[in-house]
Amino acid sequence: MRVLFSSTFGYGHIFPMLPLARAFAAAGHDVLWAVCADAAHLPTAAGIETTAAGLSGASLHEARQPVLALAEDVAPADRASFVFPRMFGEALTPPMVADLLPLAQQWRPDLLVHENGELASAVVGAVLDVPSVTHAFGGAIPPHFLSDAGDRLGPLWAAHGHELPPYAGCFTSLYLDICPPSVQTVPTDHIGASQPLRPVADTGPEPTELPDYLEDDGRPLVYLTLGTVRNHSPVLRPAVEAIAQLPVRVLVTVGPDGEPETLGTQPPNVRVERWVNQPQVLQHCSVVVSHAGSGTFLGALALGLPQLCLPQAADQFRNAAGGGGRGAALVLTPPEASADAVAGAVTRLLTEDSFRGSAALVATEIAGMPSPADVVEDLVRRFEPSAG
Repeated sequence: MRVLFSSTFGYGHIFPMLPLARAFAAAGHDVLWAVCADAAHLPTAAGIETTAAGLSGASLHEARQPVLALAEDVAPADRASFVFPRMFGEALTPPMVADLLPLAQQWRPDLLVHENGELASAVVGAVLDVPSVTHAFGGAIPPHFLSDAGDRLGPLWAAHGHELPPYAGCFTSLYLDICPPSVQTVPTDHIGASQPLRPVADTGPEPTELPDYLEDDGRPLVYLTLGTVRNHSPVLRPAVEAIAQLPVRVLVTVGPDGEPETLGTQPPNVRVERWVNQPQVLQHCSVVVSHAGSGTFLGALALGLPQLCLPQAADQFRNAAGGGGRGAALVLTPPEASADAVAGAVTRLLTEDSFRGSAALVATEIAGMPSPADVVEDLVRRFEPSAG
């Protein structure tokens, strides 16, 4: 079976699909990944054959910046509904179709798998009469985000001889849902056929030598990250300073483009890094403090770790609401995230057993979801041409 994966530029859109792509390859299927050139190193590092498609570099920057600039005037919790249709729909989909369609016509996939922010695959699937499966990158995207994006893409669908399907064509075949139901905050009754898929952290092989910042000295480890996009948020420095005053070890990441020096001189119990092997780090944590990006949020829950969510944008507010509603997390919105509030929240997460107990229940839920290998078998049964 030939499977063509496609994704946009974001780490958080790519990493959730890597386990499924690797499972397809391990089962002997042909896998190709189409992604913007700026992010092609991510699937390549996972051993997946990769090709560039869509905007990248200066062209991607020019497409994103006007949308992001306008979004600065929108309340943080409302920015996702403003940005998604304009960026992932109107700005990024037409150039992605322009690259993805001829690629698919030449490579002839049996199945297309795209993350929920990449909307070109649905168009290509309709043109080639190939099933296009939507892979969640976290919780479900609110349906009006997708409807608004679809409205902006109607002329593109018409230009390729097809009528616009509901929700920008995302749910015409199957939806792969990596979000455990207990922390899902968006109703999913608008989605047709759905297949649960266990979220698995996959950033490549784990180092054999334990980094010195993970060596246990008897104090709990608090991991603080704001991801790779919002890692310059003004909340980061006061959060570091607040947690550093507690009787804990603190590991902070500032992102591949961040500079540890910008946080100033730190006390001995604080370590600042650009990047760490997050799945490895999470295995040694007591509490996670993050922006509630889907990868970090689900990765911590999978290990039963209590979290302090400091949502900044995008789906982070929905994730935070899910964790808080389940009792597995505390949430501080940008206006609430003072140093005192952060220190108080982390102290509660370390000392009140209810948060860890609730997180452990979600971890059990995640462990019971079908593995990527199991889902590959299901997808082959559903979509392999010889199976029909």
